[in-house]
Amino acid sequence: MFGGGEIWTLRSMEALQNRGHRVMLCCRPATEVGFRGMKAGFPVYELEFGGDFNPVSILRLALLMSKAKIDVVLANMDKELRQAGLAALLVRPRPIVIPRRGIDYPLKNRLRYRLAYNKLATRIIANSQATKRSLLKNAPWLNPDRIEVVYNGIDPEPFEQADGKALRKQWGIGDDTPVLGFVGQLDPRKGIGVLLTAFEEIHRCVPEARLVFVGEGPLREMIESEARVKHWQGYVTVAGFMDDVPAIMNAIDVLVLPSFWEGFGIVLIEAMAAKKPVITTNISSMPEIVVAGETGFLIEPGDSETLARHAIELLTRPALRRKMGEKGSKRVQQMFSHNIMINHLEAIFKQELAKRRQTH
Repeated sequence: MFGGGEIWTLRSMEALQNRGHRVMLCCRPATEVGFRGMKAGFPVYELEFGGDFNPVSILRLALLMSKAKIDVVLANMDKELRQAGLAALLVRPRPIVIPRRGIDYPLKNRLRYRLAYNKLATRIIANSQATKRSLLKNAPWLNPDRIEVVYNGIDPEPFEQADGKALRKQWGIGDDTPVLGFVGQLDPRKGIGVLLTAFEEIHRCVPEARLVFVGEGPLREMIESEARVKHWQGYVTVAGFMDDVPAIMNAIDVLVLPSFWEGFGIVLIEAMAAKKPVITTNISSMPEIVVAGETGFLIEPGDSETLARHAIELLTRPALRRKMGEKGSKRVQQMFSHNIMINHLEAIFKQELAKRRQTH
């Protein structure tokens, strides 16, 4: 699996390394994140984690931490927190262990979670206030002051400088044709069916509008079939997976993300950085990213009628798109830039390391 958490990890490692920190990646063997980490030139240590309390993997982690003189361990999953936290107990000086939660799933009210988050975790990072609230929902035993919200961040510059004209040409779309874009995995939780239902009304009211799906997933065949049945060939494009996200965001006019569930919605920030308005659902972290009526629109999950109404309004009002796009770009620079995120991470690391020095 290679998703938002893995992308966040590699981007953060690169930024921390650029600031002079020594970084390394520990991951399971033969994973995409490991391959990409090696390609980026990071030291990669592959480990088969096994069960929660696997003594072999815990000992190997402890030896790695000791040999590499690790100060900070950032864990992206609960199992990794438990194993890294136990391994850290065997190392002197003890590394600080910080789990990062990137999805708004509540913690399970079980003994192993209490031990991991109260005893093994030095501090906890959540990627939004929604994630923090979710963490605390079933965990009255967890001190909310130990959870620090660090918003995901991106480098806005590539999105400000990219040009989408070549992509439009590749997709067979004219420079002045209004384009709705979806960027992400083509699976049911992303609200693909809701978007297709909305496009019936959008196509009726704005017949020149195009809908472009960028991504892969189990619903690709369904989308292509629906386009054939509805005679939308030439109006709906499934572009597949593409790497050049800044160019994609500059090739569309409006980003739509009608998800039923999301971890954070990093594509919203990417679209806003490219000065594009967004339409998304009022779930999870989305209301913290999008200012309704200013940088885009928030809808109820499954509400295809409201989605269509907002999309038609944006596709037919270029001045409104520009106004919302400008506000979205400023919001990214103020709240969701990569520099702000890395500054926040560094501050947490320094605070916890200072506490460690005081206790030794």
